[in-house]
Amino acid sequence: MMDQVKLQSIIKTFAEYNIKIEAHDMTITAINGESVSFDAKAYMQDQLIELICRVMANQLIKAVWQTEH
Repeated sequence: MMDQVKLQSIIKTFAEYNIKIEAHDMTITAINGESVSFDAKAYMQDQLIELICRVMANQLIKAVWQTEH
């Protein structure tokens, strides 16, 4: 079960890779400036990490498309 300590560990680890995650209590509210609303309590630690990575992948895909066009 996800708790505040685990969430802060995830946020800190992603920050080491220059990925800024904003949270209010146990809700992730933004990833690198993109608004999201993920209730961290609803995910296992690995599931939340994968979800954040999917958001990052979508941001990268969008950035590449914008660069090409």
